Amino acid sequence: MTVMDSLKHQLEESTGNDYNCCYQCGKCTAGCPAGAFMDNPPARIMRLVQANYIEDAMKSDALWFCVGCMTCTARCPQNMDIAATMDSLRALALEKDIVSENRAKKLVNAFHTSFLNNVRKHGRLEELSLVNSYKLRTRSFLQDAQSGVKMIMNGKIKPLHTLTGKGSVKGKEQIARIFEASVKESHLRVPKRRPIKKEFIPRAPFSIKPGMTIGYYPGCSLSGTAREFDISVRKMCSLLDLKLQEIEDWNCCGATSAHATNHKLAVLLPARNQALADAQGLELVLAPCAACQNRQVTTRKTLMDSPELREDVQTITGIELTCKAEFIGVTQLLEAMDPEEIKKRVKKPLTGLNLACYYGCLLIRPMEDMGFDDPENPLKMEAIMTALGATPVNWAFKIECCGAGLTLAQQPLIEELTHTIAKNAADNGAEAFVVACPLCQANLDMRQGSMRKRFGDVKEMPVYYISELVAIACGADPSEVAVGEHFVPALDLVSKR
Repeated sequence: MTVMDSLKHQLEESTGNDYNCCYQCGKCTAGCPAGAFMDNPPARIMRLVQANYIEDAMKSDALWFCVGCMTCTARCPQNMDIAATMDSLRALALEKDIVSENRAKKLVNAFHTSFLNNVRKHGRLEELSLVNSYKLRTRSFLQDAQSGVKMIMNGKIKPLHTLTGKGSVKGKEQIARIFEASVKESHLRVPKRRPIKKEFIPRAPFSIKPGMTIGYYPGCSLSGTAREFDISVRKMCSLLDLKLQEIEDWNCCGATSAHATNHKLAVLLPARNQALADAQGLELVLAPCAACQNRQVTTRKTLMDSPELREDVQTITGIELTCKAEFIGVTQLLEAMDPEEIKKRVKKPLTGLNLACYYGCLLIRPMEDMGFDDPENPLKMEAIMTALGATPVNWAFKIECCGAGLTLAQQPLIEELTHTIAKNAADNGAEAFVVACPLCQANLDMRQGSMRKRFGDVKEMPVYYISELVAIACGADPSEVAVGEHFVPALDLVSKR
């Protein structure tokens, strides 16, 4: 077996793909939001692997423009996991040091390295420390300086936490063991994928009633730059008579950076949270961040399918996993309540507010794991907004990717993607966005100023968290849920209701 044959076999094992099944229909490239930035867009990457040009695929710039949205995988008629191919090629390229020399690789890899080093040290992401490390690696000292000052003044970034380690995980020895285990040979086996007819089968909604206590996994962003999401979630739950019990000593799920560079690490980090939630006897855990929820949901499935992995996690944490704790998002929580129960709590209907409900990628993909809503035309967020008196608009980009975690490393790409999204929303009558993800909110809100300056054809559009609008409709003062801390002014639109 040649070296290239061996690498192709590694890809087949890590993705479950039979690359002979790809017939180059091009649907993956047609749907790829970053395809125009790539030297080898997804279909061409698949062809390179298929033809055994693995080294050419590993050197491709495309790996560093991939936003991890999984649109390619979701729409493949042959059930190929194209997104996993991009991730595995990226990890192999780093491992073998066969990588693109494009500046995109330097910037993206600098971000991932800074992110994971930060998690290794603290167990949770210290965002100021992450940004400082990234800027030192890339010499991009002035990027977002003005935004950073505003976030420090709003308390979203806490310099003292970075200096004192106040926000760090207590069980750092477990985090250290996770990183040690992540570089050892993995026994995770990915099921073989075969062409099948994909059909979305929604899972039955949960049942949540007033007075219940549910678990809470805020994740790193809600403890920092997305603190208004945390404030509004807690206020919303209080107004709905729900109690939140935070997972004790939770850690970062690894988010984009672990997922993009080390599959085993991307499973072990959220697996510790699963173990902690199980040990606390939690059965439902609210994870407001879509990326965090996605990583926890997919990890739980992997844990349930792998006794070896559960044994690894038990060795690391000393906890025997039951996998009873299920992680849900804010929209799922609201869906799980009786609609009449929510309606009777509405004191200030959002009448006349035209909203673009923006789902992004990770709330709905992969559909077989998330099982939340129709993967091409989700409508559950619209149903909730309608119940609050708002008017959701009909628009075409509700599931298109905003660029997710590449906001620092690929700002021009983020501006392109968010411009397309905002232009379509505005053209269809929306005056504001509603989102359920801190990454989506940051890209649409924080990057909106530079995007509008660059393109000049989009009006200012506030970007609300779904929890902010629910809390306001149920009687909270807009300033009480920190709406005034957004970059795009958002107070006036909801204060006049």
